[in-house]
Amino acid sequence: MPSKLKKAIGAVKDQTSIGLAKVSKSTPSNVEVIILKATRHDEIPVDDRYLNELLQLISSNKVHVVACAQVIAKRIGRTRNWIVALKSLVLILKIFHDGDPFFPREIVNAMKRGHKILNLTNFRDDSKSSPWDYTAFVRTFAIYLDERLDCFLSGKLQRRYTNREKENGGAGRCHKPVTDMKPTLLIDRISSWQRLLDRAIGTRPTGAAKSNKLVQISLYAIVQESFDLYRDISDALALLLDNFFHLQYESCASAFQACVKASKQFEELCSFYALCKSIGIGRTSEYPSVQKVSDELIETLKEFLKDQASFPRNRSRSPVMLLPAPPVPDNKDPCSSSSEPDAMDVSTTVNSEQEEFQITTDTFSAAPTFRAMPTFEHNVDPFTMAMQSEDDPFESCMGDNHMHINNGSPNNQIVLHEQQLWLKNQNKIIAKRMA
Repeated sequence: MPSKLKKAIGAVKDQTSIGLAKVSKSTPSNVEVIILKATRHDEIPVDDRYLNELLQLISSNKVHVVACAQVIAKRIGRTRNWIVALKSLVLILKIFHDGDPFFPREIVNAMKRGHKILNLTNFRDDSKSSPWDYTAFVRTFAIYLDERLDCFLSGKLQRRYTNREKENGGAGRCHKPVTDMKPTLLIDRISSWQRLLDRAIGTRPTGAAKSNKLVQISLYAIVQESFDLYRDISDALALLLDNFFHLQYESCASAFQACVKASKQFEELCSFYALCKSIGIGRTSEYPSVQKVSDELIETLKEFLKDQASFPRNRSRSPVMLLPAPPVPDNKDPCSSSSEPDAMDVSTTVNSEQEEFQITTDTFSAAPTFRAMPTFEHNVDPFTMAMQSEDDPFESCMGDNHMHINNGSPNNQIVLHEQQLWLKNQNKIIAKRMA
């Protein structure tokens, strides 16, 4: 901890810097003075009074936004004190969340000019009284902010309404809920969300930093954002699983990788939350109940991908696939035609009038956020199909659906094939559990 002499020296530095800022003409003096007061050397959190004053200034004039980024950049670049550096980073995070959306781009501009605002891999507190744990926390906090900035600038970060925006009726921002996104868009974004959640988990404090009040309050801001990240990732996984059998093979593979990643990441998130709750970060009731991805689900999706990979695909007309015609007994062949080839091009988008089949196997240990199982559509009851005799497993689809198949809807053949694969994989899981 800082000695009395160290505290005194820090206080003198703060007063000197504030005095010089008041007479400076290089930047708006009021912006610089507020930032210097908010990031003093004393080991107390950023005062909300200074934060609110700063938010009002930068919302009133774009010149103040530029000045704010420049002053914070200079403040971080010159300090060798972990308290000043951490307070400056917290200030950046709060402005990211509640401030002008132009501010993140000014941070990027400052970094392009050579300021090491979020690149603090070489930062080190030079006071012998402060352990390495504080330096490490500052570095990981900056890494999180850098990843968060990248997500925002690439349009992959789900921004929430601030308290001020809620008071104004939510005007000024348009949010697209995860549940309204198409699977292709989710696949594009989920890897970025998972990477950002990794950075959040990486900020876990160690050693003496765990019990430091300033560290705990700073960490709480990241923990709160991780709640939203976890919810977005969970909802995205639910939607991807619901559409898993309708995706192109490459999209299926990406969705599978996201599930594999989530399987490990959610375990790490549970451990991270357990640590945070043990040291008093927030209230226990605030934390979501993190569900775990089961090994059975991963294995089932893996087997389905293996089976899909065994079929040649016409990549020039994705998602068209080449599949062999379904086997039909010699004594019953209502769908046969001497003019039909051995294999046909068939499409995987499915008739909108077909009913939905929900797999009911319990694949997650809990389900507080999202449905666990993928679904696929068809107009043949899979359980009826499974109960058919071995002599004629497709009898149920050769009667009433005969005309439908011959009327230009070959999708049923793919659906039947997918049903067979899924039921086969389910039987494997059941057999493992019965063993």
